[in-house]
Amino acid sequence: MTDGKAKFRRAVEIATEIGQTQRRDGDGTVLHSYPDYETYRRVQEEGNKAKLTAQFVNKEHIFFLADHLKERLGGVGFGLCHGVRRGREQKWFRRRLGAGAEVIGTEISETATQFPNTVQWDFHDPNPDWEGRADFVYSNSWDHAFDPHRAFRAWAGALRPGGLLLLDHTAGHEPRSANALDPFGATFEALERTLDEACAGLGARAGVLDRRDGPGYRCRVLIFARDAGLAAFPG
Repeated sequence: MTDGKAKFRRAVEIATEIGQTQRRDGDGTVLHSYPDYETYRRVQEEGNKAKLTAQFVNKEHIFFLADHLKERLGGVGFGLCHGVRRGREQKWFRRRLGAGAEVIGTEISETATQFPNTVQWDFHDPNPDWEGRADFVYSNSWDHAFDPHRAFRAWAGALRPGGLLLLDHTAGHEPRSANALDPFGATFEALERTLDEACAGLGARAGVLDRRDGPGYRCRVLIFARDAGLAAFPG
């Protein structure tokens, strides 16, 4: 077992001990619920610390997304990355998007203060300072949501008209991978449905980027555009 995989496994073990979650199976989804919010927060903080030096997404994928955003939007002034742990995602976005791009990462753990351009924040909650401002919002950590509908609506609400929400879906996001640390698992089709339900009236799905044959990090990227009138991008 590689060092990274060992850290992820240990983080899940800690979360299972603390969380005492209840599993609920849905149509293409699994959601673990916690006894209370403080338990959820403690699970996420302890899990974060256990795998703090491990990295899930790679730089090449973030560069690919940055290039897509530049091509599609023409330029990026402000973006958000949710659930970033040690802040690599926003660092890579900033590098690829250029000096004019302000990209902030969020992390629920107190460790957020250790990393540049990272704020301690529960991504379920809207932030008035971000509302309607973001050119893009990105996350590969949506599986950490105890209430995905609430999280997705907050993320879509941060977008400016025409702004894009990008969600990675990998094998690690499938229902079989859900656990006390990563409480929400969904098939790609269930993720589409959940996003539609959560963001009704705010916009519409606007394409899929299929990178399942990509090296190192295989995924599909589900894209949502703020305001339904924006033309869909072919997937």
